[in-house]
Amino acid sequence: MPTVLTSDAITEERVLTFEDGIPGFEASHRFVLVEVAEGSVFQLLQSLDEPDVALVVTVPWLFFPDYAPELSELERRSLGIERPEDAIVFCAVTLDAEHETIYLNLLAPFVVHVGTRRGRQVILTDSGYPVRAPVRMVAV
Repeated sequence: MPTVLTSDAITEERVLTFEDGIPGFEASHRFVLVEVAEGSVFQLLQSLDEPDVALVVTVPWLFFPDYAPELSELERRSLGIERPEDAIVFCAVTLDAEHETIYLNLLAPFVVHVGTRRGRQVILTDSGYPVRAPVRMVAV
């Protein structure tokens, strides 16, 4: 498991800012993506404001290649996203070890503007995407 980071160890270029926080962690506004292990498809979205707060995240297209989230005009404007290339998208991951399944939250992805590094967790209303999209774990 990676070491918990402190804001002293992070350059500003790596900081992602969620001005409204994220649901459940409204006091956390500054985050970094931390590699879980070399070559892993998973990362930690680590809070710099509350060092005990970290979420496992991943890029959804690795598991759901047809995933096509559509941001509302209001969301695009608020983040300054004009083209798909302007956005980094990742989803929260949960693990059910008993049933050997991981889940991705496709309904509420994290969207970050590539240039400004400002982001938010967006709820894709009327999308039909689930909060818990199952992905079968594969033994290595």
